[in-house]
Amino acid sequence: MHVPEEIRAEAAALIDHHALGLWKPNDADRRTAVALFHFLETGLPLTGEQLRSALAHPAPAAEMSERLRELLRGTAGLLDDAPVAEGPAGRDAVDHVCLLLDALALSRLGDR
Repeated sequence: MHVPEEIRAEAAALIDHHALGLWKPNDADRRTAVALFHFLETGLPLTGEQLRSALAHPAPAAEMSERLRELLRGTAGLLDDAPVAEGPAGRDAVDHVCLLLDALALSRLGDR
């Protein structure tokens, strides 16, 4: 899944499922989202390398929800293709992934 429209649709579906309580992210999902959220707070753009780094840790990646893991892998591939990632559809897809990461990270912070 490197097609921006597919990435955006999957991110939007996960956001909706999370908001409606149909998807309960596990601790590994939240830990990964928090790590990426902290990176996003720096103001630097998300990169494929950053996503792969978050997925490289064996414990979180193995325990993560399959849909989220595949979404992040697909987003990393999209970000590696700069011309597509920098186009309107690519930016929209990455924005939706960032919104999902924000929602997961902030729900974790709110649970403390």
